[in-house]
Amino acid sequence: MKKKILLPVLLIVFSSTIVFSQKVSGGLRLGMNIANQTSTLNGLSFSADSKIGLMAGAYLTIMTSDKFGIQPELVYSQYGSSATINGRSASNNFNYLSLPVIIRYNVAEKLNLHAGPQLGMLLSATQTSGASSMDLIDQANGFDFGVALGLGVDLGDFNLGARYYAGLSNIEKNSSTQGPTVKTTNSTIQLFIGYRLLGK
Repeated sequence: MKKKILLPVLLIVFSSTIVFSQKVSGGLRLGMNIANQTSTLNGLSFSADSKIGLMAGAYLTIMTSDKFGIQPELVYSQYGSSATINGRSASNNFNYLSLPVIIRYNVAEKLNLHAGPQLGMLLSATQTSGASSMDLIDQANGFDFGVALGLGVDLGDFNLGARYYAGLSNIEKNSSTQGPTVKTTNSTIQLFIGYRLLGK
């Protein structure tokens, strides 16, 4: 019953935000992730090497004033990490469909700062080493949650941005109650370019 009530309320709030906003715009984005994963065991943290991945998606900017706005996004992101063990390279490949909900603050006419929560749904997870590949989907949690912060520059219909994402949730599924628990989190630096398709 609560879920049936919650959805209409969220739709009304979102619609009201658009109606009372000063400006609405949106478009597509394409960029790259410089991703890594950090594991913590018994208080000690271990980081692998970074891995380059793709990010692509869409955004909607709803400015509620000249300075502040809300920017929901839908992004396909390739996260993971890489490592070299005994001279052999291996990489973890985690692909997510992410939903950042960004609060945007316009510092100047063309420059903005932004930050907000991000929820990611795991699409696939594999580990590759040479020609071999192992599926990790059963060992990984289906969702990832964290915070994102960065800056952006508006250049007419184009926009550029740099963002850091810090994962807060454990992406490992620790099903066993025996032995120490390993916590692994995602992190990435995102560099992207966008093109506005609607609004001004």
